[in-house]
Parts: sequence; C-alpha cells; structure tokens
Amino acid sequence: MGIPNYAVHLDNPAMQGFYEGLAAGELRISIDPESGNWLWYPPEVIPGRPDAVVGWKKASHAGAAYSFTTIIRSLLPGDHSAEVPFTVVLFEPDDAPGVRVPGVLVEADGVEPACGMRLEFVALPVGDHHIAGFRPAG
Repeated sequence: MGIPNYAVHLDNPAMQGFYEGLAAGELRISIDPESGNWLWYPPEVIPGRPDAVVGWKKASHAGAAYSFTTIIRSLLPGDHSAEVPFTVVLFEPDDAPGVRVPGVLVEADGVEPACGMRLEFVALPVGDHHIAGFRPAG
C-alpha cells in the first residue's frame, strides 16, 4: 500500500490546530471551549456564538474505522502512480463519538479493512508536513 503525498492547506486558520497536532504526534480535534463539545470538521465560527474562538483538544489515539475506501487510481494532478493503492479510513476516536477524521490506513499488510475494526492513530510524515494515519490496533 502507498501513502498519498498531496498539498495540504497549512495556511488555513481553521485547520491550523489539527496540523500542529499532527506535527506534534497528536490527534487534535476542535472543540467548543465553553461547552467542551467536539466540533468536527473545524468550523470557522462556533454555531450560535460568532465571537467565540474554537479550541483544540487531544483526542484518544484509540478508536474504530467508521468507513473506508481503497483508492486504486489517483486523481491528483501530477504523477502519483507510486502512491497507489492506498486505503482512506474515517476514524472515530473512542472519546469523541460522532467525530470522523479522515486518514490513511497504514501497517496493515494482509489485513482486510472493515467497518468497526479497531485502529490506532499515527502521525505520518509526508514531504514537509504530516497527515493522519491509522494502523490496526494490537
């Protein structure tokens, strides 16, 4: 399996906490600092409180695959033939039900992905940044 190398939006303020977390080896999810509720995908504005500032909190590295798909042909511009196939998973951290973080399935040779399979987070260095990776637990 490959690992996709694509440009991420490191300059997007709404995603800054997420990518800073990945660089630190953490899975950080945006939260409403007043209620403590998880907010995913990170909003530019907290619903009902436009002046509030989104916070970030480290989420559990343990969780489960909510869904997955295997990419066999890249549609990214340029030559990405060495990066395919790869499997994208939606990961739901144990302590953040309803949050589904996209990432790449790694270290899974010989393991068939399945909805509900136990996974653990790993930050993957790719080029000059990190992306979210998830490997089978255990």
